Amino acid sequence: MLLKRKYSMRMTEWWLMMRLYLRSWKVWWYQRRVRDLVEHMLEFLMTDTVCYRAGPEEEQLHSLENNRWNPLTTWFSEQYHVHLALTTDITLTPQPEQTRTTIRKHLLKHHPWSLVAYHHSTTSLKSLVIAMAMLDGGLSAEEAIACSYLETDYQADKWGEVEWGHTIDRARMSADVAASVLLVNEIKSLSGERLQAWS
Repeated sequence: MLLKRKYSMRMTEWWLMMRLYLRSWKVWWYQRRVRDLVEHMLEFLMTDTVCYRAGPEEEQLHSLENNRWNPLTTWFSEQYHVHLALTTDITLTPQPEQTRTTIRKHLLKHHPWSLVAYHHSTTSLKSLVIAMAMLDGGLSAEEAIACSYLETDYQADKWGEVEWGHTIDRARMSADVAASVLLVNEIKSLSGERLQAWS
């Protein structure tokens, strides 16, 4: 009887240790995955669409980009208290480390499922600035897509569209962006046990 009790206690301890190990491993993997999403979004910031402008020699496109994108970069800088490096050079222009650090901290505060939506919209729009302006700043999905497609639309107006190609790509982006907005809004509306259920 005593041996059976000791065996049972050891088995219980073993299961507790295994559960603790698996839980720790899950937390480690989960946290690493979240960091990976954030770091991937920060890579987009290094080559963000709205930070690379046409030169003054392309007067019409240069003016369009400034009119449409300047409000976004100004909002981003003021909202997060960071500096965005803008350029007309085609070579890579790094963003300040302080900017990356600040945005990293901001993103890591979000609910994990919200981060999935931020990541999805960033990769779809090819711009972290536009994605955050849409999900944090109230930019509509339609405006976000228009900002992302500005150069493509300009070239299409000038040279014509690729038949079906642009339409399909835009429809796919619209679906991706709409899904991201819906998910973030849903997470923001939750609280208490309902929010915990998403974790």
